[in-house]
Amino acid sequence: MDELDRKIVAILQEDGRTPYTTIADNLGVAEGTIRKRVARLIDEGILQIVGIVDPRKVSQSTIAIVGIQTEGEPVNNIVEKLAELDEVRYIGVCAGTYDLIVEIVVGSNEELFDVLTHKVRLVPGIKDSDTSLVMKVYKERYSWKGI
Repeated sequence: MDELDRKIVAILQEDGRTPYTTIADNLGVAEGTIRKRVARLIDEGILQIVGIVDPRKVSQSTIAIVGIQTEGEPVNNIVEKLAELDEVRYIGVCAGTYDLIVEIVVGSNEELFDVLTHKVRLVPGIKDSDTSLVMKVYKERYSWKGI
């Protein structure tokens, strides 16, 4: 990524719907240049332009972070099974106390109970888990200033 790519990404992080003509005008280049660069960034897997839903605004207000310890099963197999669950929004493979950190988003504590006891708990290779209920989100950011 060069400096122009970084500037394009910065604009799209603020508003992914910004027209290429507007980006081109702001950066002093041709609209075709912006189109080609964005296409390349997408093709290379560097950039995704997606709509992000705030789960708290669509009756999905129960958010839990689950630390998972694994045993006897390859971590990739466990990740594949957890990734199949619609309620799982994030999975990270970790070093430290937990092998996996998982974010689960559901509509109620009752739904969380069902997911944890009837889905997550039944995944082969999960030895132990520790669930923390997110009470209030103070910062949630999708832009990344480190580019």
